[in-house]
Amino acid sequence: MLNRPLVIYLGGMSDAAIVTEWIDLKVGNAVMAAYAARPAEPGDYPGVVVGHEIYGLHATARAATDRLASLGAIVIMPDLFHRVAPRAELELHTDRERGLALLRTLSRPEVVDDVSACLDELRRRGAVSANMVGFSAGGHVAYYAATQLPIAATAAFYPGWLTNPDIPLSTPEPTIEATPGITGRITLFFGGQDPLIDAEARDELEAALSANDIQHEIVVYDDAPHGFLFPGRDWYRPEVAEESWSRLADLLRG
Repeated sequence: MLNRPLVIYLGGMSDAAIVTEWIDLKVGNAVMAAYAARPAEPGDYPGVVVGHEIYGLHATARAATDRLASLGAIVIMPDLFHRVAPRAELELHTDRERGLALLRTLSRPEVVDDVSACLDELRRRGAVSANMVGFSAGGHVAYYAATQLPIAATAAFYPGWLTNPDIPLSTPEPTIEATPGITGRITLFFGGQDPLIDAEARDELEAALSANDIQHEIVVYDDAPHGFLFPGRDWYRPEVAEESWSRLADLLRG
């Protein structure tokens, strides 16, 4: 399923053209689809794995992947649901329960295998560093992957369930308990009005990261809701989103 690469010019985001394509990656005995984007011009670029939300390979997640590439990165977004719903692209709101059901099919060993396959592909493509960015449920995947794999920098946007065992990814013990395994830098982005992640959970994460001397930053936008980053949604907050993108660009530059 290797499609012909497509060159895109992202006006307003970057003057640089990017190349996008769908690729297939081998994961154990399975084949996993992934969406890939990179700058059109050759160069030494960091590599980024993207963890998508419960809505799968949605257009907004692909747009975020494109924007990461426009910042100057080789980016791969794996299909985390490939074992049960290949190439799922769910409708916002209306497919939320379906997305949560798919999320509950993910196991820790499987997501580590998926991210590892992407890291291998990034190295094959010449990426100069290995990083990960995740959104919501994908932010949880990114946090856990950072505890298991040599990831230089991780950015997780409003990752839920890190401090409780409410999803299989956060069992048998909450994912926060794996924090000592993080070897790189990590930045967590939250909205202060997010009903899914309260101040107590944020404080627990701060305490765990500090106790383990992990280079980190927790960014809280007091008036922002969950999911503030992606345009085209009621909860999109343009000013907060742009400030987040600026911080993200700095994180990837090292």
